[in-house]
Amino acid sequence: MEQALTLYTTHFTTLEKNGCIGDYCSIKSGFAFKSSWWTDSGIKVIKIGSINQDNLNLLECSYVDENKINKVNDFKVRAGDLLIAMTGATIGKFAMVPYSSETLLVNQRVGKFFLGNKPVEKLPFIYCTLKQPDVYYEIVNRGQGSAQPNISGSDIMSIPCVIPSKEAIDEFNCINQPLFDLIISNQRENQQLSKIRDTILPKLMSGELDVSDIDL
Repeated sequence: MEQALTLYTTHFTTLEKNGCIGDYCSIKSGFAFKSSWWTDSGIKVIKIGSINQDNLNLLECSYVDENKINKVNDFKVRAGDLLIAMTGATIGKFAMVPYSSETLLVNQRVGKFFLGNKPVEKLPFIYCTLKQPDVYYEIVNRGQGSAQPNISGSDIMSIPCVIPSKEAIDEFNCINQPLFDLIISNQRENQQLSKIRDTILPKLMSGELDVSDIDL
């Protein structure tokens, strides 16, 4: 990530803000799932609580039945999609969707950046744009007008930013896509390791799993 941000700084931060986020992609809040749809298993739904800055926790999701999938096709996400918290204390925090074999959906107030069928190819530029302090703080500040911080997709899309030529953006994305592929691959591995840890640790603590004979 530091390499990508350094390249972004080198190429773009000296340029004037000549456009807005909406010139690059659209953003839409997730689906308003009915409370009666929630189940204990099924298809994972990403809520605001799953978004930590630069990290998406897929181990703490809610679920809906698989028969609801056809109602929410626009709110499926895949590896390389970018999500942002649009309300509450976590407003403005954003994270990439890691590689996953599961179907993933997004709940309302979680904004999805629409980056096309292969989102990781367009991810580097918009991600590095959001990492710029002035852009991030503008997102947060625009959501502070009420007791409950809140921002809409159109508000985010209207935030000023640098929009270089298509050729410059394409070159930047092409150079950095392998880095972002590695990041979201590592995120998937980290979550798998966390799941294994959470399964094994209680058994170790209770004595159900005995490792005393293992020779290290």
